[in-house]
Amino acid sequence: MKQVYLLFFLSFLISVRIYSQPNCSASSTGFIPINDLGTNISPLTGQMGGLYPGGSNYLPGDHKNAGLELASQIECLDINGNPDPYNGKVVWLSIGMSNCTQETQRFIPLANAFPTKNPKLLLVDGAQGGQTAQVISAPWHSNYSTFWNTVNNRLTNQGVSAQQVQIIWLKEANQAGNTPPTQHYDSLLVQLKRITHELKKRFPNVKLCYVASRISARYATTTLNHEPYAYLTGWAVKKMIEDQIMGDPQLRFSGPDAKSPWLSWGIYMWSDGNTPQISNPDIFYNCPTDFMNDGIHPSTAGAQKVGNLLLKFFSTDSTSIPWFLGNPCSVSSSNNLDDSENNFTIHPNPTNGFINVSSNNQTKLNFECKIINLHGQVVFYKKITSITKHTPLDISHLQAGVYKIIIVQEKKIQMLQNLMVNQ
Repeated sequence: MKQVYLLFFLSFLISVRIYSQPNCSASSTGFIPINDLGTNISPLTGQMGGLYPGGSNYLPGDHKNAGLELASQIECLDINGNPDPYNGKVVWLSIGMSNCTQETQRFIPLANAFPTKNPKLLLVDGAQGGQTAQVISAPWHSNYSTFWNTVNNRLTNQGVSAQQVQIIWLKEANQAGNTPPTQHYDSLLVQLKRITHELKKRFPNVKLCYVASRISARYATTTLNHEPYAYLTGWAVKKMIEDQIMGDPQLRFSGPDAKSPWLSWGIYMWSDGNTPQISNPDIFYNCPTDFMNDGIHPSTAGAQKVGNLLLKFFSTDSTSIPWFLGNPCSVSSSNNLDDSENNFTIHPNPTNGFINVSSNNQTKLNFECKIINLHGQVVFYKKITSITKHTPLDISHLQAGVYKIIIVQEKKIQMLQNLMVNQ
């Protein structure tokens, strides 16, 4: 009897050992990231690749312009949703399940430490473990009210209200189990669209919603959301955004009968495990370091990786720069960063290492110049006092690449644009 018990105990320990870490020996899924497919057709879904219609990874012009227009309308709001440039806030809110809250909790401190983040921008984590798309999209689900009440409580605890939320980061999925993949995809697409209706209903001033996919589940040891379901999540997001671009009335984002915020990718995170995306080589996941034991949830390192990806996105995307880096709450500023009296410009751009900062102001100038790399690091800073309209700057120490150059005067951003350095 003791021998039987010992054998049972040893087999238990072995099973715990087997399932106490991701399955790093898992072979390639064979799936190609959506953004790497281009105009090719996915054998799994039968759909054309590309994050946006036509196999493209770029927002169509009209949809992008609509997003830029909405971004320019974001302003500081008081707790009742009224404009308040003195004490108001711009609230960014995450909505989603466990992966979403893990990644949000790594992103928020990174963003708060970002040197040129809008000081009036408040980032709130509304995502919650186990709260899948099936739960939060269905008023008849037993945990539906619990989820949304928790979101409201978290806003209240931060001293803000639902009326101040203007930007959403949405990342959702469903438990997979043995559900047929096609049924899983179809259900998730319907539920994601319902969630956009919830967002518009619950946050009346919401304007922009950036939607993310799941990370890789190649190394999963459970059927919670393994492959191909993690991969299919990205396809459901793609279809929802594409439907809005193509004019789906259930996703209308403008006018008195708007049912959804404006939608775009933010960002596509799936890769075939440790195989980087071709379109975005920063996106890959090492096993076991980037995963928890189930091979589905990110480890602290994995969540930190996603947090850095989000910081890079929100600090560089054209539709997020006006509210993430700009200060729409400035009393003396409209929402256009280029309408300042001094009208700063830089030239040449691209540059081989030297630039001139120019202003139409003929009087003495006092301003700060910052150059930031795509990781959010300040790589050049100079406080300038000049009596001429042209100020030469030596930036020859910078490596070739794309940067952000920011001119700040009297604590207000006067210019913010891309700077290309060729070395």
